[in-house]
Amino acid sequence: MNHRIVAQVLALALLYALMVGSFHPVDLALGAVLATGVVRLFPLAGLPPVVGGREAWRRTRHLPRFAWALTVLVVKSCLQVLGIIFGRHCRADHAGVVEVPMGERTARGVQVSSWIMSLAPGTVLLELDWERRVMRMHALDASNPDQLRQQQEHFYQHYQRAVFP
Repeated sequence: MNHRIVAQVLALALLYALMVGSFHPVDLALGAVLATGVVRLFPLAGLPPVVGGREAWRRTRHLPRFAWALTVLVVKSCLQVLGIIFGRHCRADHAGVVEVPMGERTARGVQVSSWIMSLAPGTVLLELDWERRVMRMHALDASNPDQLRQQQEHFYQHYQRAVFP
């Protein structure tokens, strides 16, 4: 295993531990196994290499802001889904498919945006249409598709773009 794959596996295993809220050795081991599967199933080998020097430092400086925004997004999404479950928000008949333009995202940026869509409860990536440059996602509340597209673009422009363009 090369250093890049090891770094990806470690990062994903730590993310898993954070998500389950436990750094118990069994949870870390399970996270490492799952991370290895993800890295093997979804390789980044065909994407351009990570930049070096000043650009890498600039992106690293923006990483905490991106991580915080992602955490806030997941928490808000959890609360929205709980509202749907307990009947305080939209009804189930508002679920649907929304097409989100890829815009200026690079292939890596599309991959990260897709991951974010599926990580946040209430939305999941269905398909990437590279010819039309759209990401099709299913949302529990698709009553306002323009607002969903705007939210995705806002997250990309303000938090993701500086780290994963």
